[in-house]
Amino acid sequence: MRTILPNLAVLLIAPLLELQAAELRISGVFTDHAVLQRDQPAQIWGWGDPNERVTVTFATQTKPATADANGKWMVKLDPMPASAEGRDLVVQSTNKDRQSKISDVLVGDVWLCSGQSNMHFRMKTVENAEKEIAAADHPNLRFLTVEHQFDQKPCEDIKGAWKPASPGTAADCSAVAYYFGRDLLQQKGVPIGLLISSVGGTRIESWMRGETLTATGESRPLIEKWAKVSPGEFQSIATVYREFQRQRDEVHPLAVKEAKAQGKPLPPEPKMPGQRCHDCPSALHNGMIAPIEAFAIRGVIWYQGESNSSQPASYEKLLPAMIADWRRVWGPELPFLFVQLAAYRNTHPAFREAQHRIWQKTPRTAMAVTTDVGDAANIHPIRKQPVGERLALAARVLSYGEHLEYSGPVFEKLTIDGARAIVSFTHVGQGLVAQGDALKGFTLAGTDGKFLPAQAVIEGSTVIVSADKISQPVAVRYGWAMMPDGNLFNREGLPAAPFRSDRPADSAQPGKSE
Repeated sequence: MRTILPNLAVLLIAPLLELQAAELRISGVFTDHAVLQRDQPAQIWGWGDPNERVTVTFATQTKPATADANGKWMVKLDPMPASAEGRDLVVQSTNKDRQSKISDVLVGDVWLCSGQSNMHFRMKTVENAEKEIAAADHPNLRFLTVEHQFDQKPCEDIKGAWKPASPGTAADCSAVAYYFGRDLLQQKGVPIGLLISSVGGTRIESWMRGETLTATGESRPLIEKWAKVSPGEFQSIATVYREFQRQRDEVHPLAVKEAKAQGKPLPPEPKMPGQRCHDCPSALHNGMIAPIEAFAIRGVIWYQGESNSSQPASYEKLLPAMIADWRRVWGPELPFLFVQLAAYRNTHPAFREAQHRIWQKTPRTAMAVTTDVGDAANIHPIRKQPVGERLALAARVLSYGEHLEYSGPVFEKLTIDGARAIVSFTHVGQGLVAQGDALKGFTLAGTDGKFLPAQAVIEGSTVIVSADKISQPVAVRYGWAMMPDGNLFNREGLPAAPFRSDRPADSAQPGKSE
């Protein structure tokens, strides 16, 4: 019996060990229809059994790897040229009879598209949505929307699925990302991948690595508040919020539809919980950025700031810190293109100024001005096409090296000539123009510091500003309002950035690489 029982035990346990063996899988950022970044080493990773040996085969390459003690394996494919040929990527175990495969993989340019609700804003809600979606037949434009995930520590993987842009899929694509990617696809002729990682109503602190945020010295009360939340309490908050999301996004819309059909009063909207896990500093970095940091990308587009708009000085430190951190991950030359907040009744011009200064002080960045496509009553304006197109223009200059104008007029200097204030600009392109009958949006201050509405006329690459009651002007402002009402553009159709000369921005050339 002493020899039989141990052998019997082995026979009984062996099947259990087989059942407990890890699945051979590829990271969730790699699915059918994926786009890999061209001209850079492409890291492919996943999980299997500890010490399991695998090979990864794609195109003409086969690379070996051995899983570590936690079962994670990774290979690095050699740089590849762009290819619109859909090919299989196969992971084959060399010491077990199993494999994992994804199909229809292209090679092109991948852009990370991140931020809050205006980046998350879907095509199904844009201006002329039905027509735009019907025309969205672009098999080489693909997008993956990262499922919402937040945590107190970095997660190892994400969930999502790559989808070719088509009338059947485009409705759920980020609108800004779609228009951006569509323009690049048409202009560059290579497959474009949009890696969309965005969550509405989120502060920048949630998207920043904990160490990076702490080093800025900003947001200490927020950090201290969430540091007191235990892992168990964090998960409870997450459970409550996910149920709210389900009620808001699934249950309530159906209830409204049913009430309308039956002629009954509409049910009240679900009440948002007092705490949300994605308000926690670093929670979205941990859940939706950290797991994809090994994925090679061409650059970043960023639309965020509404939740930080009451703290422009703080934001002027936070965004550059986050950009620097992401460049430590994806390379020091990573293009970072962001959107200046659109006109809205509660967005103070000082926040747009902070964004402008970030652009001027941070190399290889660009800012898309959107003061002409805002909505006083809606923080989510539905005109997203100009936003994506302006970001694509900036990408063509900063990332692809094209020589074209990508920005509207930008304040350069103020010269006083008697009662005339002469405003000079950069980014005048083919010339300054007023969209409409007369130039508007300028105010002028004299020695008393009071700003009055002013007359403004274009003279060459300058604007001459004057006011009947001001004989000694000292400062000019343009578009300095919650809802800017200016119409200065260049002939390329790009709007001038709001400014105030009484707090001049830094003189560094916007977007210039140092």
